[in-house]
Amino acid sequence: MKENKREQEMDMREMVDKVKKGEPLYGESELTPYMQGVAARNSRYTGVWLYVVPWFNFVNHNQHGVDTAKYYRQAERELEAERAEKAGQTL
Repeated sequence: MKENKREQEMDMREMVDKVKKGEPLYGESELTPYMQGVAARNSRYTGVWLYVVPWFNFVNHNQHGVDTAKYYRQAERELEAERAEKAGQTL
């Protein structure tokens, strides 16, 4: 198994578990959505400019450029499988 595949599977497991629990995928933030957007925009290319100005982003925001629908679809599949399994056991 390649390392990246392992990381993808771990990410999927973590995020699907959060969806099932009803938790926000990327945690909670005390900042307004506007300020979260500012932080995301400021940190987008920080790796490029790291040698000029070290700029680190410690803001919790949900703008990661990831299609989060895949986590919700997987959670629905798993919840449906769990329901079907329980229904099969009660028959």
